[in-house]
Amino acid sequence: MKMKKWSAVVLLGSLMGTCFTAGVYAEDVLQRVDAYLRNDFKVVVNGQQVKLNNPPLIYNNSSYLPVKEIGNYLGAVVNWQESTKTIYMNPRINPGQPAEGNETGYTEIVFQYPYVQYFEYRGATYPVVTNMTEQTYYRLVDVERMGVPTAGLRKAKEKYSQELYVGEEELKKAWGSQPPQVSYSNTDGVPITGENDPVKLKALKDYVEDFRFYEINKMPFISSPIVIDALPELDTYSYLLTENGHYFRTTLKLTQVNGINNQLGYVVGSSSKEDIEVTKVNNN
Repeated sequence: MKMKKWSAVVLLGSLMGTCFTAGVYAEDVLQRVDAYLRNDFKVVVNGQQVKLNNPPLIYNNSSYLPVKEIGNYLGAVVNWQESTKTIYMNPRINPGQPAEGNETGYTEIVFQYPYVQYFEYRGATYPVVTNMTEQTYYRLVDVERMGVPTAGLRKAKEKYSQELYVGEEELKKAWGSQPPQVSYSNTDGVPITGENDPVKLKALKDYVEDFRFYEINKMPFISSPIVIDALPELDTYSYLLTENGHYFRTTLKLTQVNGINNQLGYVVGSSSKEDIEVTKVNNN
């Protein structure tokens, strides 16, 4: 197998779409070529044979390899900047160097009826915030909680919540032929992550139900919960919801009280709800 210089190998391999979604280009930028995928070719990096998710591609008697995968095997940080259509390959100088680019390197997606699905994966059930755009996206923190490796996968950032997501097509590279199975989709109540205490869970759920429908000065307010996530601070939670068609986030705080017959209970307090849809638009 004839190898060109690494810069040429990895660059064209990436531009041909093996690892990055580089968008749609005008016809004067793209050139159609005839090339061949060679699943029978072996690739050895630093003396070790590696198995690539994307096989080598042969064009004009030269070999082209997927830039993201090869970069990872070589210990490089590979970033894609959509705005300038630029691929950056940076050697890892020290362990503290970020493995991914900053927010300018993320694809932007926007909430479109986000909801929680429950997945069965390797013997446990996990709630995962799911969002449909041109494909299905899953919230990164939920996927990582499941134990799915995501270090080499392309990420997207949701416009209003600013949280990271991973597209289903990218996740297929990680879970291969054993994807998690959908157990059910949440249609009632509110999913809560990071909290297992049944008394605290009941207090949070009761709070959500109490404020599903209310009126202020004859103005009706209708709230639909998306997810409650436990925060690092004890008894503190982030609550993502929609209210009258807008996306809001508020912080919930549990305070311990003595209930009937001195049984342990909690009351829920909340900060003012932030309309993250309006806030994000105004900040831009």
